[in-house]
Amino acid sequence: MKKITFILLAFIISGSAFAQNSVKGTAVVKAEIVQPLTISSESALDFGTIAAPVAVTDVELTTGNVRNMPTGMAIPGNINTTVPTFTVTKEAGLTYKVVTGSTNLTLTGEPDMVIKDITTNLTDLTGATADSFKVGATITVNENQGPGAYEGQVSVTVSYE
Repeated sequence: MKKITFILLAFIISGSAFAQNSVKGTAVVKAEIVQPLTISSESALDFGTIAAPVAVTDVELTTGNVRNMPTGMAIPGNINTTVPTFTVTKEAGLTYKVVTGSTNLTLTGEPDMVIKDITTNLTDLTGATADSFKVGATITVNENQGPGAYEGQVSVTVSYE
């Protein structure tokens, strides 16, 4: 009888061990699709009409559309300037970062005018939440820069953080 009890007990224990050989766990899977970022711009970064300087000179156009340059470079009556406004469409509650770039202002046969110190009126270029912002910059006008309409580009890239 002891042998039968022992065999029965061994069978029950080993059967329990086999029953616990695998277990299954689960986890919830989630995904959220956000609205794609879009950006558009109004107006141009237009420094207006400028007289050629006698020495290399920087001309700044602030995000508030204020042009800073030596008085002798201003052409009376030709002071119209503009700054671009970029509008960002994004998912509510998310932030984005802003990266700016540019190409120099060019005119065939003349030295380029360098675009530098690109600024925005955002207080934080990473973690931005504004729906729109303005861009300003500085150009370097060369000594006796040749006359003509110079053109280049300023670019703004936004990406979710």
